[in-house]
Amino acid sequence: MKLRLILVLCFLPAIAFTQGRKSSELNGQWTFAMDPLKVGEQRKWFENVFPSDKFDKVKVPHCFSVDPRYMFYTGTAWYFKRFAAAPVDNGHVFVKFDAVFYKSKIWLNGNLIGEHEGGYTPFEFDITQYLKPENVLSVQVSNAWDTTTIPGAKTAMNYSGDNQAQVFPWINYGGLTRAVHLITRPDVYVSNAKVVAEPDLKKGDASVRITALVKNSASTAQKVTVNAFVFNNGKQSSIKFKPATVSVEASGANKVEIIAHMPANEVKLWNQDEPNLYAAHIVAGGDTLNVNFGIRKFEVSGTKLLLNGEPIKMGGCNRPLDYPGYGSMDPQEVLDKDLALIKGGTMELSRINHYPVSEYLLDWADRSGLLIIEEAGNWQMTPKQMSDTMMRRKFQSQMQEMVERDWNHPSVVAYSVGNEFQSQAEEGKAWVRDMSSFVKSLDNSRLITFASMIVFRDWIKKPEDEASQYVDFVSANIYTDHLKHVQHIHELYPNKPVYISEFGLRADEGKTEEERVQHLKKAMADFRQCDYVVGASVWTFNDYFSRFPGTGANGYRAWGLVSPEREKRGMYIAWQEEFAPATLELLNKQNGKAVINVTARKDFPSYTIKGYRIRYNDREIALNTLHPGESQQIDVDLPAGEVEVELVKPGGFVILKKLLK
Repeated sequence: MKLRLILVLCFLPAIAFTQGRKSSELNGQWTFAMDPLKVGEQRKWFENVFPSDKFDKVKVPHCFSVDPRYMFYTGTAWYFKRFAAAPVDNGHVFVKFDAVFYKSKIWLNGNLIGEHEGGYTPFEFDITQYLKPENVLSVQVSNAWDTTTIPGAKTAMNYSGDNQAQVFPWINYGGLTRAVHLITRPDVYVSNAKVVAEPDLKKGDASVRITALVKNSASTAQKVTVNAFVFNNGKQSSIKFKPATVSVEASGANKVEIIAHMPANEVKLWNQDEPNLYAAHIVAGGDTLNVNFGIRKFEVSGTKLLLNGEPIKMGGCNRPLDYPGYGSMDPQEVLDKDLALIKGGTMELSRINHYPVSEYLLDWADRSGLLIIEEAGNWQMTPKQMSDTMMRRKFQSQMQEMVERDWNHPSVVAYSVGNEFQSQAEEGKAWVRDMSSFVKSLDNSRLITFASMIVFRDWIKKPEDEASQYVDFVSANIYTDHLKHVQHIHELYPNKPVYISEFGLRADEGKTEEERVQHLKKAMADFRQCDYVVGASVWTFNDYFSRFPGTGANGYRAWGLVSPEREKRGMYIAWQEEFAPATLELLNKQNGKAVINVTARKDFPSYTIKGYRIRYNDREIALNTLHPGESQQIDVDLPAGEVEVELVKPGGFVILKKLLK
């Protein structure tokens, strides 16, 4: 019998394969070396016999850019991991990397098993045929950039100075920045699955359509029956899929679709305040893939964004992937802190980053109720780059890896195909037209946009002058003359919503915190005059390291509502009040009693608030469901002449504190 092997960590006993898949993490201690002269491959560092014992030890996930031994190194580096393997009689073994920045080549026992380009999305390789009882996994990494990388430098253009054109404005944090996994699957397995749950908002029921990609690692063709089971809070749904049988060629793949109807009594819609989740267990022969999903409808109707049929207008933020000592690793303790601050600031509709975020961030958003516009890495690519076939293919590869990883997250409501490129140029228009079509071919259940720095210019006279003609809603990065620019966009696109994908004011350019607050208040007053503005995403949530010209002398670009260490600035408190969906006002104060008037905002932000509470003096009072513009008055004790009142969202997030006296 032909034996295959399953990976185990070198300090663990061998384990036997059982039916289905197994997964473990190959994190912890690895061996590491810089390779600035690029001699490693020539001298065969990847060979098992290569004497790497004198190399350094690091802990993976690892970002060599913030390791004090290699601080901000740019170039080639190597990682090595030794592990043992136990024999098994069926199944295939894969190594999966959640993210490696930026280019990588991987060897197992001296055999090149694959290469990858793209710093934020996962990839994997089948390593079964190269496994031995004792193994060495070798990974070559480069975080260098040029005009052919995404992100990267610009090709020569007259609108960009030589110093600016050579860099991009976030640090090229290099390394094995996210987890490494060892996965064992049966010969025939579900490689990926897309779950599209479409509610009928009138009837209250929903359809659940699952498209499963079945792969066959065996040397002969296989037939397998695919079925699925749905659970909510651990309880199995009554819905029944009609199983489908699919044939898969040897070393091939095939798609199969199964559909079921969910009755109204089992449908719980997902939204920012009621983030209801379901789990689908997708079974193919001896393999099961588990994915979470939500039932919700996010759509455009004229100048409105609708979530489950109701208009929403929400604040949001941009969160550069940067934390002192961690760089771009984004561990759970950092994400939990940041996302609680974001949710507590009611920044709930966010163009969150210029590149794919971690899956943990999206899992948190699913559970807690954040709406995310995801973006792949076209940051200010030039017309020459956008028309280059190689660059287009690289972008499509990175976009596809992001979409296919994230298409089941209900928090992901739209995809952005880039940021601040020359969208008035013919190459920019073609980019948005073609990339929008490409993304829709992968996932047509989300909206499409991009962040424009051109659309509001006064020399854009008609929709055909700029690429926003091809998107579902217009996104614009606007830092001055907000009302004038937003009104111009509306004149161009009177039937499209407008989303402010960036706005803000730096803290380190001679501006006091009070000046920043006043800038914010003026911008928000402008947005509130425009009923077609559906969102505004602050640049930025946090300060971030950069080498881009104009960066502060301390190495940071100080746009943040919070400091690099996440200390709240005055801007965070001001933003929290401006982005809250309700206002608090003290009325009729007399004889130690008062009335608090709670009003759901009607202008911006604006959406129905349900399940909210007022907290004061260790007391909590549940609010009624308030639609935009509606109010509720609450009697409170005021023995000391003043009281601190908190507005609490579902999930326990305090989104507004006011001292009323």
